[in-house]
Amino acid sequence: MEPQEERETQVAAWLKKIFGDHPIPQYEVNPRTTEILHHLSERNRVRDRDVYLVIEDLKQKASEYESEGATFSQRHGCFSVSSVLSSTIRETGKIKATDYTFEEKIGVLFRLNAESVSCSSEN
Repeated sequence: MEPQEERETQVAAWLKKIFGDHPIPQYEVNPRTTEILHHLSERNRVRDRDVYLVIEDLKQKASEYESEGATFSQRHGCFSVSSVLSSTIRETGKIKATDYTFEEKIGVLFRLNAESVSCSSEN
C-alpha cells in the first residue's frame, strides 16, 4: 500500500489536471477523502485509457473504410467518399470530422447509401 502522503500528492496532481486553470474546490484532507479521491483518479485514468483505445480503433476503421470506399469507387465508378465528404463540408461549414453532429454523420451515411443504391441500379 502507498504511503498516505504519496496518495495525497497524486490526488492533488490529478485534481490540478482535471480543473486546469480553475481553482480546485476546497476539501478536507484526511485518509478517507484521500482514499476516495485516489480511487476516483485511478478509475478516471483507466477510463481515459479505454477511451483512447476506442478513439484509435475508430480512426483505424475510418481509414479502412475510406480505403475500401476508394477501391469500390474505382471498381464501380459510382461515387467517391471524398465527393460526399466535400459536399457535407460545404453544407455544414465544418472541416474536422469530430465537429460533426450525430445527425450530420447519419446524413453522410444516408448519402453514401443512396449513391450506392443508384449505382447498383445503373450497372
